[in-house]
Amino acid sequence: MAQEKKIFAICGEFSGESHLAKVVREIKAIEPRTHIKGMASSLCEHLGMEIFVDYKNFSFAGLTQVVLNLPKILSLKRKIVKEILEFKPDTVLLVDYAGFNLQVARSIKMAQARDESLKDIKIIQYIAPQIWASRPERIENVLKYVDKVLCTLPFEEEIYNEVEQPVRYVGNPVLESLIDMSAEDAKAEIFSFLQEEYCAHSVENDDIALIPSDDAPLIGIFPGSRGFEIEYTLPLFVKTAKKIHEEYPQIRFVIAKAPTISHEKLLKCGLKDAQNLIKVIDGETLPQANQKLLKASDYLWLCSGTVTLEAALYEKPYFLTYKANSINYMLYKMFKIIDMAGLANIIAGKYIVKEFLQNNATVSNFYEETCLWFEDYLYLETMLQNLGVLREMLSGYETSKLVAEEVLYDSSNREKIL
Repeated sequence: MAQEKKIFAICGEFSGESHLAKVVREIKAIEPRTHIKGMASSLCEHLGMEIFVDYKNFSFAGLTQVVLNLPKILSLKRKIVKEILEFKPDTVLLVDYAGFNLQVARSIKMAQARDESLKDIKIIQYIAPQIWASRPERIENVLKYVDKVLCTLPFEEEIYNEVEQPVRYVGNPVLESLIDMSAEDAKAEIFSFLQEEYCAHSVENDDIALIPSDDAPLIGIFPGSRGFEIEYTLPLFVKTAKKIHEEYPQIRFVIAKAPTISHEKLLKCGLKDAQNLIKVIDGETLPQANQKLLKASDYLWLCSGTVTLEAALYEKPYFLTYKANSINYMLYKMFKIIDMAGLANIIAGKYIVKEFLQNNATVSNFYEETCLWFEDYLYLETMLQNLGVLREMLSGYETSKLVAEEVLYDSSNREKIL
């Protein structure tokens, strides 16, 4: 009987775990006996992965948070490396999270140089470090410490081929997150859910409560998945929603709450005074809430991140914004080597959607862009056509299945390494 395959996987945030979960599902479908262990959370655990460390206990964003928690991060790295060396997996699968994962890869390679019994551990990086956006010198670390890169943006393969780094473009996993239902059905489900929620928690001031209806134009709001993102973006979104409501009272607003954010956090960051105007959904009470809101919305306001590419692939009008403390943003500006922040714009090589970053993240800019969608048909149609071209460019790959095969098989000869 073939020996049980062992994999150690590492992700460090919710978006990375959502991609890893699909790979775990594919691996288990191909080789059910595969033992997968690592750093993830409940999403992967439900699919049969053994959680060695829950990343939610180590969620730090921005330079200041990282510096303040550096001893904790270094201790975590040592703990994970020790476990990997004892577990002796066939493959270490690093998912995104490049700053931490490349340090883990470096420690494994150093251990392999000292111990012959570790030499067969293969290190795969899935979702490549964005060396094209900032810190291009990291490609040297990839060359030293990673055996193969599985990249998810079409232009990345050429970058790694030029330096003779083993690489494969596997398509983009965001396409696999898209739900297969009509926008009308998604909107009806969201509004029906909100109607039930409102009735269950009704209050006396019915006259100011905005109960959605299926035919109401809907703006979906995604204020971020980290605490500091909510603090900077949500107050701006709330103020903009109030201003839009004054001019366009038929518009409805719904927030998709990330699982990493509490409802209390939303209330503290501006929602408390707008609960009748802006409703909230989340995946705990409405399955696939994020994807359903992306599909259902007529327009979207987004904090920069993976959700912006999801919105682009749903072909929805949107703008993206990002704001951080001045020190973090100054460092970002110092290290970045391209002007664009949104993946849709970067892949297209031009501005398909507006980006309102730092000082340009203002209520007036949000308001003016939203009104353009309502009032300028040609402007809106051009955006939608460009988004359609982008989706066509990225289509045609079974990304998670390809990644699972790379983990389980030797892609050079397609023979199992079991």
